Amino acid sequence: MTAAPGQRLEARWRVTSAHIRAVLLGLLFVGAGVVLRRPDALVLGAPLLLVGLWATATRPTASPVVRAAIAHPVLREGQATRWVATITPGPGVEEAGLVLLPTPYTLFTPGLRAAATAFAPGAGAPTTLEIICQSTRWGLRPLGPATVAVSGAFGGFRWEPQSVSLPAIPTVPLPDTFTARVPVPRPDGLVGQNRSHHQGSGGELDQIRPFRFGDRLRRVHWPVSVRTGELHVTATHADQDSEILLLVDAMNDIGQSEGVGGSTSSLDNAVRAAGAIAEHYLRTGDRVGLLVLGARDLPHVKAAAGSNHLRRLLDLLARVRVADGTVSDEKRLRSQLRHHVSAGTLAVILTPAISPEVLAHAVALSRRGISVVTVDTLPSDLATPDIPLAGLAQLSSAADDHPDETRLAWRLRLLERNREMTRARQAGVPIVPWAGPGTLDLVLRDLGRRSRAPRVVSR
Repeated sequence: MTAAPGQRLEARWRVTSAHIRAVLLGLLFVGAGVVLRRPDALVLGAPLLLVGLWATATRPTASPVVRAAIAHPVLREGQATRWVATITPGPGVEEAGLVLLPTPYTLFTPGLRAAATAFAPGAGAPTTLEIICQSTRWGLRPLGPATVAVSGAFGGFRWEPQSVSLPAIPTVPLPDTFTARVPVPRPDGLVGQNRSHHQGSGGELDQIRPFRFGDRLRRVHWPVSVRTGELHVTATHADQDSEILLLVDAMNDIGQSEGVGGSTSSLDNAVRAAGAIAEHYLRTGDRVGLLVLGARDLPHVKAAAGSNHLRRLLDLLARVRVADGTVSDEKRLRSQLRHHVSAGTLAVILTPAISPEVLAHAVALSRRGISVVTVDTLPSDLATPDIPLAGLAQLSSAADDHPDETRLAWRLRLLERNREMTRARQAGVPIVPWAGPGTLDLVLRDLGRRSRAPRVVSR
């Protein structure tokens, strides 16, 4: 549970319609039985009247203290939290209930999303009602709204606030397993775990050379100095950190997402891959930045290091929303593509390669001398022209009525996509599908060899 007491709910006791019906029907039957001398009417009306009078006589006089809270402020994909209502009853309170409305990508326990309890006469200890909510997909997850109700004897009076809507809980992506054994091509920081191309203070041996003015005495290599008769010192490679810029393409979301353990969409693959890459490089001491292309109200996170920065990146990834495809989104994308990328940065672009502007931006960065890696996040079952009807339904809402036209349109789009990807590869931009551990090893090795070779770049 969080340390915060939660949101206190306010309401007033109100008479229920069932109580009014019971009193009116009881008076009607009892009056008719007395006037018309009908014992059967008295038998029908007396219990209703007695129950109504008893509920009125024992009506609650003070409002209960009810607080609503969610147990965890942040979740990972697949993790569960509790929607908790803490009730401190007053005199005359007999029952309390809690009901949650359904939420997409959320599993509830119990499955009916309801919980209830009864209070003993004179009880004053706080009682909790809770429903377990498991989030199965990244994103902002609004749990609820919920309905909390407290009733008096025989349900005659009810204390029921308005629908409770607590702040949405961010569900950060569960990063895929990712490791990279090959260092980034051109580290540009001052300290870190990557070997620099230049000599400096570090832990990896470069060569043993004769002593020069300014060398530290602790660098003297005594075995070689004794054998040659001249002082020799050890030269090492400098240890530097790197800057990685993650570009997540949110202009399109191709495919259907079923949450953890189900089918994934292109945006699912991009967000989870970005989380995995960020977590890997931040744990090795590098600096990571993030820019979501096409997203609204998501700032550009500058490169930084540390565990706090990892939480900041994962929280931003949880707020990613696919663009609406409007003219304003296209203008926003063009303005975002003018961002500054410093020399020595490794730009990792995660895109389904549906937007031509994103691949063109990758080619432009490569021509400027920036190391660029493009990760294809399009689901493999949708990257083929011959997909079943169920797959076509994920691409267009008109697939059920016009399956042949939808399949033909998607085949033409795949041909254009393959042509654009081929042009990007010919321009020197590597494109690899996301495959978890080792996805970027071969690409980074080739980029490292290319970075040490002379080349002509455009400024």
